[in-house]
Amino acid sequence: MKAITVFLKDLKILVTKPMLALTLLGVAALPMLYSGFLVDASWDPYGNTGKLPVAVVNQDKGAVYEGKTMDVGKDFVDELKDNSDFKWDFVDAAEAEDGMAHNRYYMTVTIPANFSENATTLTEDHPVQAEIVFEPNSDYNFVAGQIGISAMSKLKSKLSTQITAAYTRSMFEQVDTISEGLGNAGGGATELKDGAGKLTNGLTTLKTNLNKLATGTSELQSGLKLLYNGAGSLNQGSGTLTKGTTDLASGLSQLAKAQQQLQDGAVKSQNGAAQLKEGLLASQNGSSQLKEGLTASEAASSQLAAGADQVAKGLEQMMAATPGLQESEQFQRLLAASRQVAAGSQQLHTGQAQLLAGSTQLDKGQQQLAQGATQLSDGGAQLAAGMQAFGKKLDEASRGGSKLATGATALNKGALQLKQGLTKLTGGVDGLSEGAVKLNDGAGELKDGAGKLASGSGELAQKLNDAAADTSSVKSGDNTVNMFAEPVKLTEKTGHKLDHYGLGIAPYFLSLALFVGALVFTTVFSLRDSNVPGASPMGRFVSRTLTFVMVSILQSVLADIILLYGLKLEVQSVPLFFLFSLIVSFTFTMIVQALVTWLDNPGRFLAIVLMIFQLTSSAGTFPLELLPNWMQKVNPWLPMTHSIVGYKAIVGTGDYALMGQQIIYLLTYAVISLVLTFLYFARQTKRTTAAPKELTA
Repeated sequence: MKAITVFLKDLKILVTKPMLALTLLGVAALPMLYSGFLVDASWDPYGNTGKLPVAVVNQDKGAVYEGKTMDVGKDFVDELKDNSDFKWDFVDAAEAEDGMAHNRYYMTVTIPANFSENATTLTEDHPVQAEIVFEPNSDYNFVAGQIGISAMSKLKSKLSTQITAAYTRSMFEQVDTISEGLGNAGGGATELKDGAGKLTNGLTTLKTNLNKLATGTSELQSGLKLLYNGAGSLNQGSGTLTKGTTDLASGLSQLAKAQQQLQDGAVKSQNGAAQLKEGLLASQNGSSQLKEGLTASEAASSQLAAGADQVAKGLEQMMAATPGLQESEQFQRLLAASRQVAAGSQQLHTGQAQLLAGSTQLDKGQQQLAQGATQLSDGGAQLAAGMQAFGKKLDEASRGGSKLATGATALNKGALQLKQGLTKLTGGVDGLSEGAVKLNDGAGELKDGAGKLASGSGELAQKLNDAAADTSSVKSGDNTVNMFAEPVKLTEKTGHKLDHYGLGIAPYFLSLALFVGALVFTTVFSLRDSNVPGASPMGRFVSRTLTFVMVSILQSVLADIILLYGLKLEVQSVPLFFLFSLIVSFTFTMIVQALVTWLDNPGRFLAIVLMIFQLTSSAGTFPLELLPNWMQKVNPWLPMTHSIVGYKAIVGTGDYALMGQQIIYLLTYAVISLVLTFLYFARQTKRTTAAPKELTA
């Protein structure tokens, strides 16, 4: 009997028996109920703490600080009235104690009578910390107590901020008073500085003018020395200039005479170049005619050579056609003569061709010479014109050189007179410079004293005014006070934060539900036997395995539907969430099937032990690092560890590569378990009993 047939018959029997079908549906719905109730109950516990009753007892009597009344206890109570973290009940001490004793309150917050008084001792020699008494009711609920501790830490921070703000406002008031006094002192110092400044300015002006006088006379003295030295150099140079200009005038006169001779030579050269040009043009015409005659002669010699060659070849053909002519001595002579004529005419043609080539080169040379002669003639004309213009300018330069020589002589006389006058002026300026330096030194000492007075008073005024400005620039508004009271702001980024606690715990509860569903199935259905009589071990293996897999599919699909569409669980990918649930349920099913098939009830016990290990070691609730060391070592080998990690990737991070790794691990467990189950049935002998064994619910 084929193995698949056994499964189909088992499935038919299961459907036709209502109790078995209902039992199967109940087992399939168990993970849905298990995961749904657990996730729903844990969906957002920290968002509902406003329902937890907390007793608040305010015994604070208030205090006076810097002339102002401080009632920190009342301010704290007002803060709590606007706070919705808990259900605050403001009662007396007796009511709070009775409520704690009878579990009406999860915790009590007591503000002592000296709370405000202790808060005002910050600036004293021995400050006393203000104290708030917090009492959690851990006997009533430990988790609620831990939540209360966290909430009270936040409230303590807010209260500390309020107390710091009060201190800061008082400090700013004292700073304002100091700033006003510093401003008045700075004003007086500023007036002193202004008087000293005016004195310094007057002395500075005097010192500046005297310095200008001393500097001017010194510069005048230096300038006169330079001028005297320059006058001597001028006198000497003007003498040299006079001699040079005289020589220049004489040279220019001689150059003008030589230029006339050069101009006459240029005219003669231009005339010769013109005659050369005419001769070369005539020679060019003759060479052209020679080239034409040689061209015609070369053509005629070519025709003569061709005709003589044809005559010689015709005589040879005639002699060959007429045997009697071969013996004729005259014909032999005629043939020899024709051959000589043919050879001579060919040589004549070759000579004519060489003469033609030479005449062609001669004609090109004549053309180039004619062009050169033309350029030479044009250049000679330009040279003659340029020499004529140069002669005119040279005459003008000769006349100018004569005038320059006359002016240089006059300049030499004036430079001598300037040198003599500067000698007398230099003596008077030396005395003036010495007196101006002494007067400037005295004014400098007077100015230094006045400057020190102005500098000292100015520095005093500056320091006082800076201190007043610094103290007055201190901002005492609410924003500044709040900054002193709470200098650090904690900003929470929610990029890796889940919106609800249920999203974080759902992977753990769903993995647990699917494992429990697989385990419960083995308690109501047999994993070894079949309802089909005579079913082979392989048939029973296929039937039991497919039935178990069918139930695991129903369990995972129903649980996912409730979580996604009933509780509105948000995931990164709905299709991958269904796929991963199918793989997780299949893996847990194969593991439980292998244990129970081989060991029966002891196998169920091992499955329960495995589930307990996974509850504590799979890091579904607390971080892995917080578990004992031996649990951390066991963690990577547990199937539920990989299911939880994969679910977290789909629900929170969207890390599908990580999810793929977990699928590989889970399918490895599933395949190994399936092989173990197959080995069990492979070693079983075929049953011979015909009576079916009914499945019991």
